[in-house]
Amino acid sequence: MKICVDTSILIDILKDEDVSFQNILYMAIEENQDLKIPSVVYAELMPQFKNNIKLLNLFLKDHKIKTDSLDIESAKTAAIRWTEYLKKKSKIKCPTCGTLLDNKEHILSDFYIGGYALTHCNAIITKDRGIYKKYFPDLKPYACCI
Repeated sequence: MKICVDTSILIDILKDEDVSFQNILYMAIEENQDLKIPSVVYAELMPQFKNNIKLLNLFLKDHKIKTDSLDIESAKTAAIRWTEYLKKKSKIKCPTCGTLLDNKEHILSDFYIGGYALTHCNAIITKDRGIYKKYFPDLKPYACCI
């Protein structure tokens, strides 16, 4: 089974936080699942390795995770869901001038990850309990992680 791994899970491993989510990834490794990340996750991880590509690649190899480029199909899926999100997002009032401003709770990279997972994988390992459930309801969680 092809499983997409969200950035938050990998950062948990690096910072040794939220062991329950780490264990889901380790369970997938033990079960020899085909673990994948889109290039946007790779980019989000780079600061954790202070841009040391060799260390990042070694970390991914040690965790049996392959990186894929973000293709146009994934980007189209992300764009459709991102547009839906933008239509529904709330407004906040500027405390200084009173202007209504868009309240962004998520960033586009979350949608790229969801688009990639939906078009290339059978499931996702993530901590996010909102965006994927709401904007990617057809995306299956691996185990019980969303």
